[in-house]
Parts: sequence; structure tokens; C-alpha cells
Amino acid sequence: MSMTLRDICELQEDFDKSVSIDGKPFYSKINDDNMQDLEHLIVCLLGELGEFSNIVKKVVRGDSLARNVKDDLDEELVDVFIYLIKIANQFDVDLEAKYLEKLEKNKMRFGKKTC
Repeated sequence: MSMTLRDICELQEDFDKSVSIDGKPFYSKINDDNMQDLEHLIVCLLGELGEFSNIVKKVVRGDSLARNVKDDLDEELVDVFIYLIKIANQFDVDLEAKYLEKLEKNKMRFGKKTC
């Protein structure tokens, strides 16, 4: 099943709107009155990135092989992606459109260098 980034964002938003934890909605539009919700999402995003980084750290120092923890790395990276999508959805950022705008800026800034 092929999906666009916009499709994925909508799927996540629908899921978030259907969930509440301890009576608190899992989704709220971010505005001046609830910046603490954005702060919470940022902490969650960084926590997941930290979990991903910690696994990489353990591979680098020799505690395990990357191939043995690949599934764990995949799951933590997807968690990072989910929180990024949640922030974009709740903060009204069109990731697809903004990505394309930023790509053009980067092309101008870095020339025709390729990755």
C-alpha cells in the first residue's frame, strides 16, 4: 500500500483524535493558550530520539551488533517520526509542502551538490 506523507499525517491525526488518556485528549491544536502541549510533544520527540541514540551508542561501543538491534532501531525511529507528525498536525504545519519549499532553499544554498 503506497501512501503520501499527507496520507500518513491524516491517518495519524484521525488516530490521535480517537484516543484520550485519563480523560485528556491525545490531540489538541497548539495555540498561545496551550504551548505546554507543544512542549510535552517536543519532550516526547526528544525522548524517542534519545532511545534511538542510546541503542546506536551501545552498538558503537560493542555491546551488540547493528543487525541484532535493527528492529529496535526501526521502532524507535518510527516513534520519532510519529511525534514529528503529531507536532506538525497539531501545530498546523504542512510537512509535505514545507519540505518541498525547504528543499528548494537548500538547492539554492548548496548548489547542485548531491547526497
